Amino acid sequence: MSELRETFVKPDAALEGANELGAAGARLALTWSNVAATINTLNGAKPWGDDEPGNEFNKNYLGGDQPAQQVLDMAADLVPLVEVLGPTVKGAVEGTVDTDDMVKTLFGGDDK
Repeated sequence: MSELRETFVKPDAALEGANELGAAGARLALTWSNVAATINTLNGAKPWGDDEPGNEFNKNYLGGDQPAQQVLDMAADLVPLVEVLGPTVKGAVEGTVDTDDMVKTLFGGDDK
């Protein structure tokens, strides 16, 4: 037979952690936005030159599937996901607490 295990969450601590995670995600998004804008501005100025060697460098640096462009693209996809982690966790905790409260109201129960 399997043993019944219960999981307990301290809602206040979980919400505090979710808020901290949300703040970190917001800071990351702001920082990434500034960094990406700076990188794009610097790259747009073509500091390596607009001659044949400079264009070849750019093609192998930012063109298509090159590593630098891949990093910029992946971060642009990843940062918004990290930004919503805190609010998502907060919503899950609040939903769980609301469900527990509703079950307690409907079916009674003791405080643990």
